[in-house]
Amino acid sequence: MSNMAAGPGDVLAVWTGNSLVQNLIRAGEALVGKPAVANHVVIVTHQDSMGRWMGIQGQPGGVGAVDCSPYLSASLTMSNHDQPKPNASGQLTSFLASAAKSLGISYDWVGIAEDALDACRVEDLSTLINPLWQWPSNHNVLPGHVVCSSLAAMLYDLPSVGWAHPDLGAERECEPADWWQWSQAKAWTRSTTFSSAHA
Repeated sequence: MSNMAAGPGDVLAVWTGNSLVQNLIRAGEALVGKPAVANHVVIVTHQDSMGRWMGIQGQPGGVGAVDCSPYLSASLTMSNHDQPKPNASGQLTSFLASAAKSLGISYDWVGIAEDALDACRVEDLSTLINPLWQWPSNHNVLPGHVVCSSLAAMLYDLPSVGWAHPDLGAERECEPADWWQWSQAKAWTRSTTFSSAHA
């Protein structure tokens, strides 16, 4: 399979394997009626000197760099590459600067716990444990803790960026399935193809 198109600012909803944790993420998504395909999200930022698309991802060790190449050639990857991302006011520069600034942000274990509680329909205990993590951070610019999918939603939602994304207004609750469903449902490629064919 050839690589799908990519560019800075793209969000990839991806399948990363069949481990217990990966399957639990997808099972939780299925329990709340979301597509149980993607268990992770990566954000494309740039090409390296070898032409590989690189990006960032939220992960248990904190936000870090990632090679996007394996995901761009995987049949189960869903991308929002064709989504309009306005840049007339320098939104892409702001997005990329904020992505760089987010490197090292800690993992949102409370957010993971909330997702698990929601999937199991157990009373939400986040009001008792959320003060330990405080999302967003005191600086009110970047959150203090993120998961992969909430990081992408948060970067899209920044006032200096303002790109459309899933879970608008509830970025912390954004899951990989939300990005998968968003990209699949919006179908920018099909609408562009349809418009071109009927021009």
